[in-house]
Amino acid sequence: MNILIVGCGRVGRRLVHVLERLGHDVSVLDEDAANLALLNELEPPFSGMAVAGVPIDGDVLRSAGIEACDAVAAVSEDDSVNLMAAQIAKSIFRREKVICRVSDPHLQVLYHKAYELETVCPTVLTEQAVFRALAK
Repeated sequence: MNILIVGCGRVGRRLVHVLERLGHDVSVLDEDAANLALLNELEPPFSGMAVAGVPIDGDVLRSAGIEACDAVAAVSEDDSVNLMAAQIAKSIFRREKVICRVSDPHLQVLYHKAYELETVCPTVLTEQAVFRALAK
């Protein structure tokens, strides 16, 4: 599968590492070139395309290969950037599989219902994991 990761923080880099090990073709887009430089620390070394630029700019998304992607994961640390990048991927580029990271649980519900986006909320996932651990 050809996957575009928007955001190259800890979550983005971890996704890149795991997805490449599973044999997927991965591209990464981040506003900060310094974040992309951290891809060089992955083992094995990152073999995909890394693009620095604004992830809500259609031309930047094209240069990152969005038109050939099977899936897009917007996982930057900025909920607003993730929402906009996910909406553009889904609405303008007609990508079927778009996942949006949302830190605020209230926004997760809104993004899912109002924008019909698949969302992942680390806050909710952590809450659920802690609750399960406490309930044992």
